[in-house]
Amino acid sequence: MIKIIKGEIIPGRKIWRTIGFPTANIALWKNDIEDGVYKVNIILDKKIFPWVASSSQEKWVFEVHIFNFNEKIYWKKAKVIIFDKIRDNRKFDSEKDLKEQIKIDVVTTKNLKDYVLTFGTFDVIHPGHKYFLKKSKRFWDRLVTIVARWINVEKFKHHKALNNLDKRMQDVKDLWLSDIVSPWNEDNPLIWIKLYMPKVICLWYDQESFTQILEDYVKKEKLDIYIKRIKAYKEDEYKSSIIKKELVRDK
Repeated sequence: MIKIIKGEIIPGRKIWRTIGFPTANIALWKNDIEDGVYKVNIILDKKIFPWVASSSQEKWVFEVHIFNFNEKIYWKKAKVIIFDKIRDNRKFDSEKDLKEQIKIDVVTTKNLKDYVLTFGTFDVIHPGHKYFLKKSKRFWDRLVTIVARWINVEKFKHHKALNNLDKRMQDVKDLWLSDIVSPWNEDNPLIWIKLYMPKVICLWYDQESFTQILEDYVKKEKLDIYIKRIKAYKEDEYKSSIIKKELVRDK
């Protein structure tokens, strides 16, 4: 199960730096993370650093090695999203053996690429959409966005989309956040789960259309999928229904 921790980056003994693998040490308020080496994403200054190998030690510190990163980040606040456990911690007979194992961990972590799945109409793109996709992207390596066809918009939302499917899909692509943008499959709307087997499905805070079918399917099939609702972004200002009313009024 995915776990999220927050903490401050504190100075360490810099032992890992001496062997070519500097780490950011994040102080933990509670040590409820099983010892081991993990695949994680780390969020610093609102930027996502994916494919990060980290190790949880028995010292209330979470040690994170960020790939290709060399900046001073002491005392900054960080958020770490913990995904797969790669292996248990163990002792090594020599520094050489340790370095070789870390190299293996890095390759293993980079090869563990998976998907986070999002759905939506994306009619009249606004900052709320960008916020939703950006927040969703932090939960894995590749973001898949499924855009509803007009028939699905009418079925689930009981109104028509202002823009056609091609326009809405292109608007999502133009945000440069989604790695894959696909149209809804009306014959089998759950095919995207079967195709990508995502680790995470992100839903918008007020997204109700299709969500019950989705949640029931995940539960019925006993799938190891984490469903996460993204909080609202300036709800009184950036909400599709409000923006559409303003567009209609201005015509």
